Amino acid sequence: MNTLNTRIILTFICLFFLGASYTIAQEEKNTPDDGEQGKIFIEEQTGALLPLKSQFFDESGNAVTLGELIDKPTVLLPNYFYCPNSCSFNLANLASAVNRMKMTAGKDYRLIALSFNDKDTPADARDAKQNYIKLLYDEFPADQWSFVTGTKENISAVLDTIGYAFKPVEDGTFIHPSALVTIAEDGKIIKYVYGSFIPGDVEMALSEATKGKPAISVKRLLNYCFNYDPEKNKTFFQTTKIVALLVFGSLIAFFFLKILRRKDAGDTSGTTH
Repeated sequence: MNTLNTRIILTFICLFFLGASYTIAQEEKNTPDDGEQGKIFIEEQTGALLPLKSQFFDESGNAVTLGELIDKPTVLLPNYFYCPNSCSFNLANLASAVNRMKMTAGKDYRLIALSFNDKDTPADARDAKQNYIKLLYDEFPADQWSFVTGTKENISAVLDTIGYAFKPVEDGTFIHPSALVTIAEDGKIIKYVYGSFIPGDVEMALSEATKGKPAISVKRLLNYCFNYDPEKNKTFFQTTKIVALLVFGSLIAFFFLKILRRKDAGDTSGTTH
């Protein structure tokens, strides 16, 4: 390849990546820090015992303790029931995973969707359950997926035990991690599952819960749910665009270099000595 052409292309690539990196750095620098950012996290507490005496209300308004619900290996999914964003995807993804698992609900495991919003009511839980139970296979026993609400004290007792923290936003929504936890029959925290709740991951975590031995989570892709308002999440969207540009720019540079190499190879083959 012509040396001048190579230098031009390499200069273009360097400038492109330097410019994008600078923009990302500036965005991160200008991101406001309200002192709450460190309070949104998952700190795994495998091996700890849940407060089984904590009382909640199921979707029918009946008072139940956590110990009464956890009578077999259990999936515990923290969320809130009017969430407009990833909570909906989390519940739908969990339903999809259940439909594809070999384990049998009611026999091998049960599910609990726990609202961390103390303003949610049993009526909210009932509405949510009606929406997501429809996504499950016809034979799924509806009583094996409980949608529960509770007081701030009891909610905090559970979330503190599993190491789950969230942040309320002024518009009434919440920023929170997307993760579920599998619990052994005795209330012991066994394993955390992150991301989109792939059936194999959920079933493996439940299998570990059946054994009752805490397991380390291999997949540490932690997503967050937040209000997708472009003004309130400007940094997120701009960073996403920059990453997309980086990928696009890399592809352009790659194909440009490939074309130049073919051209130079053609010129070389056509030269006589």
